[in-house]
Amino acid sequence: MEMVRTSLAILALWLVSLCAMAQDDGVWTLSGKVIDAKTRKPMAHVSVTDHQVGTVTNEAGEFVLKLPQTPKSVTFSCLGYKTQRLSAAAFDGVRVEVRMEPSSVMLDEVVVRGADAKSLVMKAMEKIDDNYPNVPNLLRGFYRETVEKRNHFTGISEGVVDVYKTSYSKDSWRDGVSILKGRRLLSQRASDTLSVKLQGGPVLPIMLDVVKERDVLLNEEELKNYTFRYVTMSKADDRNQYVVEIAPLYQLPYALYSGRLYIDQETLAFTRIELSLDMSDQAKVTPMILKKKPLGLRFTPRELSIYIDYKTDDGVTRINYIRNVIRFRCDWKRKLFKSNFTVTSEMVVTDRQEGEDLKPIRIRDTFNRKDNFYDQVVYFNDPDFWGNENIIEPTEDLLKGIEKIKKRISRE
Repeated sequence: MEMVRTSLAILALWLVSLCAMAQDDGVWTLSGKVIDAKTRKPMAHVSVTDHQVGTVTNEAGEFVLKLPQTPKSVTFSCLGYKTQRLSAAAFDGVRVEVRMEPSSVMLDEVVVRGADAKSLVMKAMEKIDDNYPNVPNLLRGFYRETVEKRNHFTGISEGVVDVYKTSYSKDSWRDGVSILKGRRLLSQRASDTLSVKLQGGPVLPIMLDVVKERDVLLNEEELKNYTFRYVTMSKADDRNQYVVEIAPLYQLPYALYSGRLYIDQETLAFTRIELSLDMSDQAKVTPMILKKKPLGLRFTPRELSIYIDYKTDDGVTRINYIRNVIRFRCDWKRKLFKSNFTVTSEMVVTDRQEGEDLKPIRIRDTFNRKDNFYDQVVYFNDPDFWGNENIIEPTEDLLKGIEKIKKRISRE
């Protein structure tokens, strides 16, 4: 009976998939939604790729993948779930629904008895040069930055960027980001205006790639300030992953992180890093978040969290997706009301080139870290703006937020 149900499920997926592919101007397009097979809840940040070109699902589990030609298969992968590889031969027209099965880790597969969590992290650090690119990479990415005030969108900026990264064994001073195209939509209300400048922007994959930027965390001297605890085992891309939890051990002149490091059991590559900045001392935290603010404005940081996902192909582990969330409160002296803001920045790598012959991005084309992204891009007014570029699909609430801002601007 179980085999019959499985066969029917596969048949249903095939029937639904008959219209999942659209051919438009030579571009192969697949769209759909990814859900948990047991709970039926949508799954965010699932990697969708044909091996090199890819995207991720949005918060509602939705995705659109555009490729220059029909692939042999499309792969769906997410930490804690079995990897799905679906043959592209079945895709032909409507949106697909992909159901991801949670994966379990058998205890007898894992030898952790007596393992020292800090020693494991140190060994993984020693393997960075072996596990990550040893030649320059030019990454094509989609970047989105949203500003919310009291759970209402007041600004959206997004664009296609190129990111040049040298070998992980070399210094990153030549690494840079250039904006290929972008657009913005900002509320014109003075009360909605975000009058502060924050650290980050499109340079996230350079500043926060902690595997390469080892001064941030992954160096022997810095790790002396942390405690380590082995907490569990998980799976990613059908491979076992150690999960190590870190937390501050000392109080220092600067704020430390807490979070989890995911390490491939076989290769010892860092495959995911989740960090949250310790907010107990706001005087330490503020310089790490804030670049500039007007006189008379009180800036109170509430959260800084970082999520970095790496993906392994052909034995090389590369950055795949990065998200940064900053929550803070602003209030003006002598004014009664306080405003809570959330700024979310995310970038997914949609394509890549690599090789010694790749040239760094020219200095004049490099995004200046002192600038705001929305100052560099154009107004939100072209429905066909993205063309054949892969993007992170906007969620329904983001689309509604865009329409509200557009209506507000048209009335003013």
